[in-house]
Amino acid sequence: MKRISKHKKENILKLLRTSNINKRLKLLDKLNGTKKRDSIKILLKVLEDTSWTLREKAAYKLANIGNRVVPNLTKLCEKGYWFTRASACLSLGEIGDLRALDSLVNLLLIDDNPTVIKEASLALVKMARQNPVEFSKTIKTMTMDNPKILKILVILETTDIEVYSKIKQTMENE
Repeated sequence: MKRISKHKKENILKLLRTSNINKRLKLLDKLNGTKKRDSIKILLKVLEDTSWTLREKAAYKLANIGNRVVPNLTKLCEKGYWFTRASACLSLGEIGDLRALDSLVNLLLIDDNPTVIKEASLALVKMARQNPVEFSKTIKTMTMDNPKILKILVILETTDIEVYSKIKQTMENE
């Protein structure tokens, strides 16, 4: 793995501001093979870009890095532009780490942007599909009030009735 110098990192971030989307996408591909820590910083910054194509690619790259980026992504869910929050939700859904569940539910309850709500809902459903038993245990042990749990169950029921049934059954059996 090669390390990116601070100067090179600054140049990469500067090049990501060019108006040519193809150059920006190629630049993201060049991050392959670099140290994860360097890539993470750049990819998190790309989640703030105005291009959905670029943000989506960065979101999937972050998801491939895995659980290590969950704390960074949950922070992005709490601040920033709506498109940054939506991109963070996309990554979190792909990763499936249940530590992000509370952040996603908070977005569902308080965010007013329909795209953020949609991405948070999809992320929640993906998490539930990946491991319904752990998902149900997590929501049962979370220090959430009933409206939050109800919101989770309504989203699951309207999106994936099979997963909803598994989770509901698991919660009732415990």
